[in-house]
Formats: sequence, structure tokens, C-alpha cells
Amino acid sequence: MRMKFSLGGDRIAALLFLGAVLVYGWGGTQLTASLQGDIIGPAFFPRLLTVLGILLGVLLFVQGGGSAKKDKAGDEGSDITALVPAAMLLAYGLVFETLGFLLATPLFLVIAFRYLGHPSWAGIAGYSAAVTTVVFVLFQYLLDIRLPLGPLARFFQG
Repeated sequence: MRMKFSLGGDRIAALLFLGAVLVYGWGGTQLTASLQGDIIGPAFFPRLLTVLGILLGVLLFVQGGGSAKKDKAGDEGSDITALVPAAMLLAYGLVFETLGFLLATPLFLVIAFRYLGHPSWAGIAGYSAAVTTVVFVLFQYLLDIRLPLGPLARFFQG
């Protein structure tokens, strides 16, 4: 019995993803600890993300063979629809410094929740505010990592 192997678009995307993950993992190995007491070290999270990325890439590659079996009906526009979240992330990255975390993040989350089909505007606003607040407090005060504040910086200067 002979198995047919095809290198469709899903598998090519999985291979490109695996390549990017491997480059990221190699870059993570170049990080060195600046403190002797650092138990985990700066390369820990890149290594963890590399392992998870490789597992995901292999999973995507294995499942990529099913793309030829998809229904032709209702498939039109799916390529463009799949690019919308990537475009939203790109837009978020472009306005992040200018608007600051506290304005760009809730704006991104409101658009993303709505795009993903959340029916309630009140729920969207509540979730966006809660996520933004928790992440801001975590980074700004607990981890002491300063996020860009954009036009709201004057309210946080002491």
C-alpha cells in the first residue's frame, strides 16, 4: 500500500513556521545570564517557546494533508478571512508606541472580540478593560517593566 504525499499550502505554511521557530530558538540560545543568581536564565522562555512551536509546527504539518479534502462550497474568501487577525495584530503593533498600551490594547481587544463574534458590547468593553488593567498592573507594578503610555504618560508621571 502506497501513501500519497502532497506538499499543499498548509504544509508549506507549517514548514515556514517551523523554520521561523528554529531561527527564534537559535537566537534564544545566544542569550546569556547577566546575574549569577539567575536560576532560570534568560534563555529559558525562548527554549520553552521553541519546543512548543516545534510541537505545533509538526502538528500543523501532519494535519495539513487534510486540506485537499475540504469542501469547495463555502470556501470562497476563506484566505482573506484568515488574514484579518494577522492584519489586526500588525495594526496593533504599529499603533502601540503612538497610542500607548492603555489606549491601543483595549481598542485592539474590542475589535478582536467583535470580529470573533462576541455578541454583547457591554461584555466586550468589560473583558477588554479587565484584561488591559490586569496586564498593565502586572507589567508596570509587579514586574517593573514600563509599557509605553502614549498620550496618557502625563497622568502617570510622579
